[in-house]
Amino acid sequence: MKTLSPTTGAPHRARALAALLLGLLAFTLFPLEWLGSRWPALGGALDRLFATELAHGVGHATLFLLLGLLALAAAPALRERTWRYYGLLLAGLGQEAFQLWFKRRGLAFDDGRDLLVDLLGLSLALVIARLWFARPSAPRSR
Repeated sequence: MKTLSPTTGAPHRARALAALLLGLLAFTLFPLEWLGSRWPALGGALDRLFATELAHGVGHATLFLLLGLLALAAAPALRERTWRYYGLLLAGLGQEAFQLWFKRRGLAFDDGRDLLVDLLGLSLALVIARLWFARPSAPRSR
């Protein structure tokens, strides 16, 4: 049986992580509320899933936590380049801009709060990644 070296799958893994990251970024920017208005089943599911302000906030934080973790896995250098990493907050700005365009309204308190919750999710992802990769590796047995 042929064994793989640790670096054999590295390019494939990097491409897969980049594809996942781009997919999640597209999902983040996609105006789901617009789609829900045209597809009643989705609209009802979104209304039930994000029925409260807390649920809405948890959704934002979770989305940006996942986005941050994927970005940090796909581009490990971002763990030390925090200003570049926090550029992901532009996705939050884009998301809010699409919502404002769809709803045809101006800025509201909720929009700023959503961005702060997005920032919280990204910050939590950075802390998790730094703790995870800072831990000492287990000794290898031969």
